[in-house]
Amino acid sequence: MPSALNTSSASHSDCLIVGGGVFGLSIARACLGAGMSVTLVDKQEIGQGASYGLLGALLPHMSERWNEKKEFQFNALKNLSNVKVELEEEVGLSIGYDRCGRVVPLGTANLRERHEVRSKEAETLWHGAETGYYHKVMPQDDLGGWLNADLCSEGYAFDNFSARANPRAYCEAARASVIKRGGTVLENAEVVDIKDLGEGAEVTLSNGDRLSAGIVVLSAGYKSFAMIEALTGMTELGQGVKGQALIAHVGQKPGLPILYDRTVYVVPHDDGVCAIGSTTEEVWDDEHSTDERCDEIWAKALNLCPMLEGAEILQRWAGIRPKAEKRDPMVGFLPGSSSIYIATGGFKIGFGLAHAIAQVSVERLAKLQSTLKLPESFEMTYHLDGKAWGKH
Repeated sequence: MPSALNTSSASHSDCLIVGGGVFGLSIARACLGAGMSVTLVDKQEIGQGASYGLLGALLPHMSERWNEKKEFQFNALKNLSNVKVELEEEVGLSIGYDRCGRVVPLGTANLRERHEVRSKEAETLWHGAETGYYHKVMPQDDLGGWLNADLCSEGYAFDNFSARANPRAYCEAARASVIKRGGTVLENAEVVDIKDLGEGAEVTLSNGDRLSAGIVVLSAGYKSFAMIEALTGMTELGQGVKGQALIAHVGQKPGLPILYDRTVYVVPHDDGVCAIGSTTEEVWDDEHSTDERCDEIWAKALNLCPMLEGAEILQRWAGIRPKAEKRDPMVGFLPGSSSIYIATGGFKIGFGLAHAIAQVSVERLAKLQSTLKLPESFEMTYHLDGKAWGKH
């Protein structure tokens, strides 16, 4: 893998991106596509942080209480099929994408009523007549042994809009695209200091190398929050939330839907492999360790999906996802700066939104005509509203 030992070719770029997860990779691809020179720097190997997760569930927000945030995510998920085709054709690598749908067992009359309301609302809000997407309540069934029918005394809800992708394959393909488009990738290169120079910015790496750029994009997952705090003097902008998941070889046939029941997902991937997850842990000591919480979600998954019985667990995973204090992704220039741009905080929805965040970002970074409106709650100014500035 490339390292930061020789950075002379990357000493200055139009855009230097700190963090090679799905946000950083997507913005790098978009900027290169707009003709900008790009250097992508990561503390470890590209895609090895939160984006190295296993689950890969791409799920829409529920249709009730619709707002601009839900509409933005709906359109992003709708356009993912186009992103999939473009990316796979460009680099010749599969990202494991399939619009497989999602099933939710309905165990109470109240839950059934809620999903019947969602079904009606989805007809309009998901533009069903145009898109063919729906959310329907179905009678009790075990789906050929895929679903525990005992959990479905009131039937089950099924939407044909939800999708899945392989997170690691997505990042591998995006990395290949960045390199193919002429981007410079520096792995195992830790950024220890960032300076806003007014006209441009400069970062210092742990080996002492300094790299300059017209714009620095902070997209280093939960570690971006500390970087922003160092630049602004603000505190409590966000935190890292630990998630644990696992993958197992089940041998299921293709075409099965994602299963979801309260706190556990079963996501069928290619080659008979399933991903199971995930936990949400705001208090943690070791970001990479798996423990009894992982065992608990496996037990819940076994109850939800009988086909998992006897499956071989291939790998357990733990990682830290970025969660902004105000929950939504954090996107935009630092106020008063034209050189420091933020794109982080995707938490559980990063893979579904990354290409849309990248489109908004490249239009701002390259000063292109705006074609996509970012929800107000995603804007950097929204996240900083009410906070006192320290230094900048």
